[in-house]
Formats: sequence, C-alpha cells, structure tokens
Amino acid sequence: MAAFSPQDRVALATAVAGALVLHAAAIGALSQRPPPQAIDAPVVTTRVIEAPRPPKPEAVAPVVTPPATPRTPSRPRPAPDPETRPVPALLALPLRGDGALAYAFVIDGQPGEAALNFHIGNGRYDITLERRSGDRELPVWHSEGRVGPQGLQPELHRVSRQGRERELQIFDRDAARPVLLVGARAFPLSAGTQDRLSWWLQVAAMMAAEPAPCIGQRLRVPVAGPTGVNDWDFEVIARDGGRWLLRRDLARGAGRPALQWSVWLDGQRGFLAVDLRFSLDDDEQWALRLLE
Repeated sequence: MAAFSPQDRVALATAVAGALVLHAAAIGALSQRPPPQAIDAPVVTTRVIEAPRPPKPEAVAPVVTPPATPRTPSRPRPAPDPETRPVPALLALPLRGDGALAYAFVIDGQPGEAALNFHIGNGRYDITLERRSGDRELPVWHSEGRVGPQGLQPELHRVSRQGRERELQIFDRDAARPVLLVGARAFPLSAGTQDRLSWWLQVAAMMAAEPAPCIGQRLRVPVAGPTGVNDWDFEVIARDGGRWLLRRDLARGAGRPALQWSVWLDGQRGFLAVDLRFSLDDDEQWALRLLE
C-alpha cells in the first residue's frame, strides 16, 4: 500500500467498497428466492369440501289448508276371495253340556246305527263317534281339545278299533311354530285346523255366524289328515226351508277317484249337522242321518 500514491489509494478503496456493496446486494437477492423443488415430486393440492349448510329458517305466516282428500294407494292389497268366507271372530257351537246324538247309519248299502257322544263346557270339549252295522264294528273316532272364540281347537284326534289305537294325531299349538304330529312326522299347523270329526261342529258354528247365508257361499276349513293339513272348501249349493246343503268336491286325481262330502245343516238347531254323506265317483260309501 506504501507504493501507491495518495490518489491511487483513494481510488482503490472506493472500488473495494463498491464491490462489497454489489456482493451484499447479490446475496440479499438470492436469499429472497424460494427453495428449489424436485422435478419428480410434483406438488399435490388437497381441498376439503364442506357440506352445504341448510338455509336459515325464515319467519313466515302459517298457511291454513283444507284437509287433503284421501287418495287410493297406487298398489292396493288384493281383496280376499269373495266366495270363501274367513272364520268369524266369534263362533257359537250348536251343542253344549253333556249328551249324545243318535244317527241312522248306512255303509256299503247295509243299515246300522251310530252315536255321537259329547262333552262341551268350561273351555274344553270331548266328542266320540261310534258306528256299527250288524256285526261289523267300525273304527271309533275321538276328538278332544279346547273351545275358544273361534270355535274348536283340537289337541288330539284318535282312531281306534276293538280297543286298539290305529291312528293318533297331536295338535301342538303351543310350540313356537305350531305343528301337527302324526307318528314321527310333523306338519305345519294352520290356524283353525280341525280333525276329521271336529269339523262337523266347526262348520255348523261358521254357518251360524253368517249374517245372511246364501247359495254360492263357500266356507273354508283346514282339516288335518295322515299326510298333513289341507283346506276343505264347502259350497252352499241348496236350501230346503231352514236346512242348508253344503258340499265339498275333490276332482279325480292320478289313481284316485272323485271324492264328495255332503252335509245338511239345520238352521233351527244352530246349524247342527243332521245328514252327512261320503261318496266315491258318485257312489255313496256311507251316510249318517240324525234321528228325531
């Protein structure tokens, strides 16, 4: 620095100061730039979409409108078969207390006799049918169970001959799913199911509950048999004074003849069955007629 003249030293100092100022400015500019980003890591922007807020309720004056006229549903429920009547809510049986009814009995053209013994009271019933033709003793039918608002509720149906049980049906109505027990087999049990003896009184009670019985009506009774429960449809086909003729027809099937049940109900006796007949292919097999 001693070799420089005073003027040279002033010039050199000025140049160094200017360089320092420029250097400081460059460093400041670099510090303001954003940091570098990697090319293979693009920036992903995430947006949170808020659910729309419900509009604030506005105070409006209440509008009074007349009640709307009821409209017919677009899919109305199908109406029940008008010809088949459901079981009424309250049934009255044609028999009460203890007693016996005597019938004239004919089987295969041979005359005989029959008796229907009954005990009906205190919410229970017990009925037994005994038939005889000459020396021929027919199986005895027995039915017992409860009596409720909808008539008879069989619990047991027994068929016996010469003191030996030939057939037994148990109606388990108290199970979670009511069933009919026939031996080791179980079948679904419909509401109102009757056995092959109790239906006599059940049909009478159903007919008595009709406000205006007429020809063409049908009464449906589920009836239990050895192979399960089947609906028996009885059609009202004739009237003679206070008596009404109901008939059930079962068309001929594969290897089976046509079956027919006919029963006359006496309206003056609570529609008690006073005449019953069973036929195969229009050939009468047996008949019962109440003795006056």
